[in-house]
Amino acid sequence: MSEQSFADKRKIPRFALVAEAEITERRRGGSRLRVRISELGVGGCYVDTLNSLPPSTEILVRIEHGGVACELPGTVLYVHEGLGMGVQFGDVPADQRAILDAWLAEMAES
Repeated sequence: MSEQSFADKRKIPRFALVAEAEITERRRGGSRLRVRISELGVGGCYVDTLNSLPPSTEILVRIEHGGVACELPGTVLYVHEGLGMGVQFGDVPADQRAILDAWLAEMAES
């Protein structure tokens, strides 16, 4: 499925955000990737990376923005080979949700 069709299905908007991040596969001994986030929403993000993980891979996304870090569990939803991947967030702990919500509120005001 193309990103456009995923974008059409989104119920919650994503905001443009350029932030450094690290993706860690949640399985034992999972790999780590240094990446960049280019879009962020309450339900997920878009990760710019040349080395994507396969769809359905469970991951932990650690985003650093404005001197604050946030760790969000997620699943790779779709991949654009050589460009990046769409990530859907899972059950986000309340303390991490507060950080995410603050970032999104800031972006909504811009």
